[in-house]
Amino acid sequence: MISEEELIERCKNKDQSAQKVLFERYANKMMAVCMRYCKNQEDARDLLHDGFYKVFIKIDSFRGGSRIDTWMTRLFINLALNKLRHGRNKYYHDEFEAKHETFTSSDETTSSAYKVEPNQVLDALNQLPDIYKIVLNMYAIDNMSHKEIAAELKISIGSSKSRLSRARVLLNAKLKRK
Repeated sequence: MISEEELIERCKNKDQSAQKVLFERYANKMMAVCMRYCKNQEDARDLLHDGFYKVFIKIDSFRGGSRIDTWMTRLFINLALNKLRHGRNKYYHDEFEAKHETFTSSDETTSSAYKVEPNQVLDALNQLPDIYKIVLNMYAIDNMSHKEIAAELKISIGSSKSRLSRARVLLNAKLKRK
C-alpha cells in the first residue's frame, strides 16, 4: 500500500493512477461531509466530484501541516459554503423564511430522553433550514468555534450562537415527532 506522503507527491505530479487511489481512499469520508451540506444524495455526489476536481487542482497548495483528509474536508466545506454564498442553490433546497418559524423555549429541549436512530437524525437534519443546518454542522461535526463560523459565514458571533441554538431546538422538535 502506498504511503500518504508518496500518494500526495504523485498527485502533485498529476499521476492519474495516484489520483484514482486518493479518490478511492477518501471518497466515502468526503461523501459523508457532502451529505451534511446537501439535501439529497444526488447533489452530494455532484459536490463530491466538484470537490475532488478542486483537490486535484489545488493539491500543490497542500503543505503537509495536517493530514490530507483534514485539508480535503476543509476544502469540501469551503466549496459547499461558496456554492451557498454565491446563490448557486444547486446543492440546496430553497430555505423557508425563518421569521415564520416558531421556536420553543430552551427548557422544552431538555426534557426526557428519547431513542432515535441515526437515519432519523440525518433526515431531521436535512429538514432544517440551511442557515441553521450549516452552523450546526460546522459547530457539532466540524468542531469549529463560533468565532471561526462567524468569520467563514460572514456573520456575527452572536448570530452564530443564535442559529446554533435555534438549530438544536428545531432538531429536537423534529426528533420528538418521530
